[in-house]
Amino acid sequence: MSKTIIYSARHGETEFNVKYCLCGRLDIPLTEKGIQQAHVLARSLVGKGIEKIYCSDLSRAVVTAEIVGEKLGLVPIPDARLRETDFGGMEKRQRDDPEYIRRSRAFAERFPGGESILQSAHRVYGFLDEILGKEKGKTILLISHGWTNKMIASYFRDMTNEEFGKFVLPNCEFARYEI
Repeated sequence: MSKTIIYSARHGETEFNVKYCLCGRLDIPLTEKGIQQAHVLARSLVGKGIEKIYCSDLSRAVVTAEIVGEKLGLVPIPDARLRETDFGGMEKRQRDDPEYIRRSRAFAERFPGGESILQSAHRVYGFLDEILGKEKGKTILLISHGWTNKMIASYFRDMTNEEFGKFVLPNCEFARYEI
């Protein structure tokens, strides 16, 4: 039986990335650098055998996926389950805000007006369960967000809370998982 390979990438740079601000459900566009990063990502994925692309339905992920898809001859499939964690009232705050840091370590506690890390993981894990069932033996690319990529990484490998907290996939870089 052939293996299922999942490539998981983060969208290109946005202004919120530059400003070190939280951007969960806000629909922020890519910067010019983010668009360039998406083209570099696309070139780096040529020859990897990718058969389908799934992406978050937020524009920063969709545009990144469309650029990659154009290079690979694939049409991305947006799915809301790949959205970033909903930071609710914490959106736009600095990533080093003490309240954000505290809440990001309290997995069951919801961000004010948003979702908890556990709720976000449940959403992403459900998507992965479905994809691994229906795309068995294929090579798939997922394009999503920073926290979503943490969830994906924790789905495929054991991580301590500290490892989970420190895991960062930079803009337009990817990780590879094999099942």
